[in-house]
Amino acid sequence: MENGGMENHSRPSESKSMKSHAQLHGVLHMYSGNGDSSYAENSTRQRHVFHVLQPLFKALIEKLRIPKEGPIRIADLGCATGLNTISDINFVTRTLTNLCIGSELAVPQFQAFHSDLPSNDFNGLFRLLDRTNCPYFVAGVPGSFYNILFPNSSIHVCFSIMALHWISEVPEAVVHKDSPFYNRGKVWVNRGRQDIADIYSKQSQKDLTTFMKCRAVEIAPGGILFLCFMGRPDNSPPTQQVSVEGEFCGQDFEDAWDDLVTQGIVRLDLRDSFNLPWYFPNSIELRNAVEESGAFEIETVEVCQGVPSMSEETFEQWVKEPNIFGKMKANLVKSFVGSLVEAHIGIESSEMLFQRFEQRAAEHLRSSPPSRFITCTVASLIRK
Repeated sequence: MENGGMENHSRPSESKSMKSHAQLHGVLHMYSGNGDSSYAENSTRQRHVFHVLQPLFKALIEKLRIPKEGPIRIADLGCATGLNTISDINFVTRTLTNLCIGSELAVPQFQAFHSDLPSNDFNGLFRLLDRTNCPYFVAGVPGSFYNILFPNSSIHVCFSIMALHWISEVPEAVVHKDSPFYNRGKVWVNRGRQDIADIYSKQSQKDLTTFMKCRAVEIAPGGILFLCFMGRPDNSPPTQQVSVEGEFCGQDFEDAWDDLVTQGIVRLDLRDSFNLPWYFPNSIELRNAVEESGAFEIETVEVCQGVPSMSEETFEQWVKEPNIFGKMKANLVKSFVGSLVEAHIGIESSEMLFQRFEQRAAEHLRSSPPSRFITCTVASLIRK
């Protein structure tokens, strides 16, 4: 098994499930290691998206007010593990170095902070760093980006790539069986009830507002903030988080849960109390949070549709064979939600769930063809 190689085939009691979601930040992490379901092996899509949007980030970096003394401090929020965060930091330092050289300025020292939840595999991340050739000083900062993570006005370049659609918690109302907003039969809000989607929307808006206020404290005047995360068009309601063609974790995932309930492997109430802590904000929702903070000049806040998450050649290979597609899709989803599923139903049942997910994805490949394109909400902001 990934994540430490520990095995535990016992089924968790109800008290150990994720029903309260107070434990979310203690168990949520991307799968570590280099196995088939590790984040390192399943994060090329995120890397491809970042490369496509790099020109927007580069244009923002060029507007940074470079400090007259001291190092330039860079923070990646929601860094996960694997090479993506290292590559992203390298992009920032390389861009700034070229900018200084082109302006005949002395190249400053750089200090980079990789930040994620305490449950993140920081040890695995730092083992990937070549300290002999690393062009910056580096540190890990465990903590939620919905809290203040750095001293006042200490950060000059801050960014978060494909992370801010994770909300701080699943709203309590949707996981209580006696609640009128109990999200029965669903694992998410996509294609679900409007009233439940509205509750998720309020949670996301609260989180975005908190996030912006925290960054306002940490980022120095003239510093920059670049955001890119899963989003949706401004004219799409909260119940339509993604299109059917773009769903990477939707009906197949819910069908797999239903299979386990039908087979008596997972109790119905345990299945119904599992909800993904995701909400894909549009540009209006993000802009509202930015404007409420009152601390940032807006360069751009926009929804980017049709962003390729992989090359056409890679995609054609991905969908060529149903069994291969099913396995790759299951590994992809497992790499970022597997830790939550294991905490909810145990490792053995989790393995069965993703096996069924793999089968469902393979079965539906022809009838519900996937897409290599996704929708992102992107922002380029400058601290006033």
